[in-house]
Amino acid sequence: MKKAKRVFFLSVLAIAIMWAGAAAAAENLVIVSGNSGGTYYYIGAGMAKILSDKLPGVEFTTEATTGSPVENGTYTSESPETLGIFTLDGAYSAMRGDPTRGFKKPIKNIGLIQSGHDLILYWMTLKETGIQSLADLKGKRVGLPVAGNTAYYQAIAILEEYGLTKNDYKGLFMTYAEQADALKDGNLDVICTGGGIPQAAAMDVSTTKDAVFLSIGEDKFAALKEKYPYWWISRIPANVYRGQDKPVNVFTSQVCLFANLELEEELAYKITKTLGESTAELKEIHTEGGKWSSATTKRLYDEPVAPFHPGALKYYNELWKK
Repeated sequence: MKKAKRVFFLSVLAIAIMWAGAAAAAENLVIVSGNSGGTYYYIGAGMAKILSDKLPGVEFTTEATTGSPVENGTYTSESPETLGIFTLDGAYSAMRGDPTRGFKKPIKNIGLIQSGHDLILYWMTLKETGIQSLADLKGKRVGLPVAGNTAYYQAIAILEEYGLTKNDYKGLFMTYAEQADALKDGNLDVICTGGGIPQAAAMDVSTTKDAVFLSIGEDKFAALKEKYPYWWISRIPANVYRGQDKPVNVFTSQVCLFANLELEEELAYKITKTLGESTAELKEIHTEGGKWSSATTKRLYDEPVAPFHPGALKYYNELWKK
């Protein structure tokens, strides 16, 4: 009898250990970010550290990816333990299953946690080309972002709004650094690059040549906003770059953090609240971290483009619900 009791006790103990191990595993979460060394990666690593330090019993790690909405959106949709950093327009396309953006079917089970820094689309030329407006690009050699990323789709949208099809200009796909070199060497007439403020290619060209920044015409604002609710038009203030003595109207895309809708609501609430209260710490890890905040997210709360995770929405309702 004693032996039977002992065997029963050990069996119960083994089951308890197994359950405890499973529970512990469920609290290991990953943030898929971007290329190692890039802004996405540093933001993801910073978030992982902050959340691991401030949420007892939960460990976060960062995983490097291409950072594309297709890759990170898919990873996020496949596991409640995965959060993903990618652009708002990518999420919009994912939820609608837009095949032109690489989505074979809709991804419906992701929700917004927080929004952060903007990706800004720059159009630049040199004074010597005589180009003064985006309307002047017919027949020109135009540097374009690598096909498939957000900046590429933004560039094509702008050109189409100016009535330009791919047959109206010579589009050459290059990295931003390659575009800058080609413009300086006279091998391109106009370049289109993406990034923050300051942006490396824009800084390179403007400090070595007499650069001209091309602004989106205000007559295009309404149509662009109606067609592309996930992109916004903002302004680069005057005098950010040498020779840029006027504000420049630019297209922007916001980078966000998304979670699987099966992520437990209370944990999603804690993640959102912790990140919302840790903006200053994230900024210390990366300059762009200062833009990952509840204040930045307020715009998407007031003008929804993608649904929030219920746990995140609970936190923002506490902040702003009237």
